[in-house]
Amino acid sequence: MTRTAQGTVGFVSLGCAKNLIDSETMLGRIASEGFVLTGDTTHADVVVVNTCGFLEDSRLESLDTIRQLVSLKVDGQIKRVVVAGCMVGEYKERLIDEVPQVDALVSVNDRELLAGVLTELRGSGELARNMKISDPDALGTVYDDRGRFRLTPRHYAYLRVSEGCDHTCSFCIIPQIRGRHRSKSMDHIIEEAQELAADGCKELIIVAQDSTYYGIDLNGEKQLAKLLARLDAEVDGIEWIRVMYAYPNQVTQELVDVMASADKILPYIDMPLQHINSRMLATMRRGGNRELIERWITRFREAMPNFRFRSTFIAGFPGETDAELQELVDWIKEGHVDRLGCFAYSPEEDSHSAQLDGHLPDEVREERQGRVMEAAQAVLFAKNEALVGTQARVLIDSASQDPKYPNVGRTFADCPEIDCEVYVSTDDGEELPSGSFVDVQITASLGYDLQAKVIAER
Repeated sequence: MTRTAQGTVGFVSLGCAKNLIDSETMLGRIASEGFVLTGDTTHADVVVVNTCGFLEDSRLESLDTIRQLVSLKVDGQIKRVVVAGCMVGEYKERLIDEVPQVDALVSVNDRELLAGVLTELRGSGELARNMKISDPDALGTVYDDRGRFRLTPRHYAYLRVSEGCDHTCSFCIIPQIRGRHRSKSMDHIIEEAQELAADGCKELIIVAQDSTYYGIDLNGEKQLAKLLARLDAEVDGIEWIRVMYAYPNQVTQELVDVMASADKILPYIDMPLQHINSRMLATMRRGGNRELIERWITRFREAMPNFRFRSTFIAGFPGETDAELQELVDWIKEGHVDRLGCFAYSPEEDSHSAQLDGHLPDEVREERQGRVMEAAQAVLFAKNEALVGTQARVLIDSASQDPKYPNVGRTFADCPEIDCEVYVSTDDGEELPSGSFVDVQITASLGYDLQAKVIAER
């Protein structure tokens, strides 16, 4: 049966990789229901904003985006504005107060209902009738991410293995937004991965709120290592598998061993540490301490000589002393982390940390963030300089704007969007296909990024 087009839908996706998957899944569902997707958000029948609500800065970005779209609605350029995602639910009253012209609210935990909401809106725009907001604590569903309309380049994709989180980190409100931890079945994940591979994906990026907690709710055992082994063995067409969002005290020796022995699992892990001082880690409710963190980093590096470690940190947490911040800076200077980001602490009113004593002024938090990033920059620049003259395998992502280096790619050590890039030249200046792998010689360091020349391709 041929579906009649139900109208044009524009879409704005904000926030993290998990949110991007939500956006891709929602787009796939509404397209299957007969809606026509458009990249022109200024003249669509409906524009959906998938919001991020993790930090106040992200909420302000979401609100600014919504206001811009509402102004288009007032001017008659678009008919409806729908707000979905993480900001809906925990912050629904704020949305109703600040952007009352919005036509519908669909929470992150009700995203599979979006197509029905859009259908309802063809005849009614009553906000009260169109609020789909479930209680995160009552959730039992693990969402099916098959049938996505992908927003990433064809050659890489994010693969979500679980939803929600059981940790109680004092700075985080994700459990209030997305609910308790729920793992997908392993067979289901394999099917999703095979679908992505059939669609041309070469690199799978494993994501979750805590990927290392995968499976604990299925049979009481952490099963990320077993899942990775199956992905390595059973999904044809994938060449790189990258693990993100590991949790320090959930890592297992089995995970280290599988990463070291599997052909497709990259010797790279993202493990947000947040700090290295043991007292600060306890205040943050992170679990583990400096000794445990260093022990796992050592095991990874011993098992994989070319291992690359990525992390994120928070500077200026309530009660942090200058000496504790300096401990983190000195530790970073020692080279324990290959890639990192650092955020100035954001006091979220619904988090436990908002009630702690010792909150620091904005300028102190920002100055401390700067000290961490300055140390990280020096380490990264030195490591990139040491790569000049060596050879590497690069996955081409896109064309560049530089005619001398017309291709942009990444080594295994670099995750899309957040890590370093390699600008690649060829003998004849040709643009290489996105998703192709090439062997290169690194010719120069640009600080954060590298320049290289192709020596072989396939």
